[in-house]
Parts: sequence; structure tokens; C-alpha cells
Amino acid sequence: MPTVLAFMAHPDDAEFLCAGLLTLLRQTGWDVHIATITPGDLGSATLSSDEIARIRHGEAAASAALLEASYTCLWFRDLTVVYGKETKRPASALLREVRPDLLVTLHPSDYMEDHTETARIAREAAFASTVRNWTARLSDGGEPPPCDHLPAVLYADPVDNVDHFGRRVTPSYVVDITSVIDFKEQMLACHDSQRSWLREQHGEDEYLLWMRRTARDRARDFGKKRVKYAEGFTQHRGNAFPREDPLTGVLGKRRVKTIRSR
Repeated sequence: MPTVLAFMAHPDDAEFLCAGLLTLLRQTGWDVHIATITPGDLGSATLSSDEIARIRHGEAAASAALLEASYTCLWFRDLTVVYGKETKRPASALLREVRPDLLVTLHPSDYMEDHTETARIAREAAFASTVRNWTARLSDGGEPPPCDHLPAVLYADPVDNVDHFGRRVTPSYVVDITSVIDFKEQMLACHDSQRSWLREQHGEDEYLLWMRRTARDRARDFGKKRVKYAEGFTQHRGNAFPREDPLTGVLGKRRVKTIRSR
């Protein structure tokens, strides 16, 4: 069974940015895993970091369960995510355990450092996971065997589809998620700790509306009236990583539009 790993910074990143793709892959028989490097422990103005971390971990696990996916948290802390051995080792151990064919992570030009550093950690952990003499796990639990191939790596669109200079990002692929947008919303709605304070502040369900607005905006790039909602992905094509299109052969040309092949 082919496997996809969504490696994100915080709980709800996957739901906002790639849950549509994950749902479509699950429907075609893929094994789905979701991981975050932090538990979102700064995601509250009223609860302690430990309290909100526990709540958000449970919300992420509940969301993943809707998709019959696994959820893993590496338990680093918000606003302290930095690429280095301390983060790359557990990330590469996870890669060796999951052994994904496709790795989806955050965009290297996203709006905050937790996101951009997570993108680097995911990519470098994927590379390290194939290196036989790399020690991924220093403590108990044994050393998972090295992966025998690199996964294809896709960067999800940055938040609001713009880079850290506010420029609209042109992805490699746009995926039609119209048929699964309601399920994507169900997954996102599991994150009630984040949803409720926005609802109280704005008087409407801004959390869910924001997700739909972003997906509608990306759907414009598909160029078909039937496509109401979409997600965009940029492929990492650096040396040694797979450069072939990982999506069209699985989901079909009706669902995937290639925007930028290089």
C-alpha cells in the first residue's frame, strides 16, 4: 500500500493546507500519516502552554481519526523550531518508521519561522533517512532501518497562498478538492480550541471561512468552472529527489493540473 506522510509544524496545519489531497489519496487506498513537530502549545491566550498542548494534541488525533490516519507529535515547542541535529534525528526516525512514498510539508517561503524551519527539517530528514550510517535515534527503542528510497516531496501552499513578501506563489500542481471540501472542513472543525476564539472575536466562523476562501482562491488557477476549491503544491526537485509527477498518475488529469513542471 502506498504511503503519504504530512509533516507539519502545528496541529491544524495539515487541515488548512493539504487535508483535501490527503483525503483523495485515502480514497484511492493510500495509507495516511500526519505528524506535527509541535503540539501548538502557544495557541491560547487564556490556558497554560501545557493545557493547550494537551487539548490540541487531542484535537489533532481526533481529526486524523476521521481520515483513519495516524497522528504523531514530536513535542518540540512553538516558536522554537530550529533545524539541527536535535530536530532532524527524531524526524528522520519517523521517516524510517513510516517509510512514505510521498512527503507533504510546509512551504519554505511561508509566513513564519516554525513553518519554514519545518520544511527544511522534513526535507533534510527525508534525505538522512536513506543514509545507512546516519543514527536517527539515540535513545531506547532501537534504530529503524534506513529507507531504501527517497520520497517525492511536495510543499503545500503557504498560508493565504502568498510567500513571506506577500507575493502569490505559483505551485507545480493544483489539485481539485471540490468533492472533499466538506470533509476537509470536518477535519478542521475538530480544532475547536482555535476555532472558538475566532468565532467569539468575529461573530462568525472565520476559522472555517478562511480555509474555504483560500481554497477558492487557488481554484482560480485550475481554470475550470467545475473546480470550486483546490490546493496547490510545489515539488522539490533537488539532486537525488524524485522529479516525476507524483499526483496525476494517482488522481488523474481531471483532478490534477500541472502549472509549473520545472
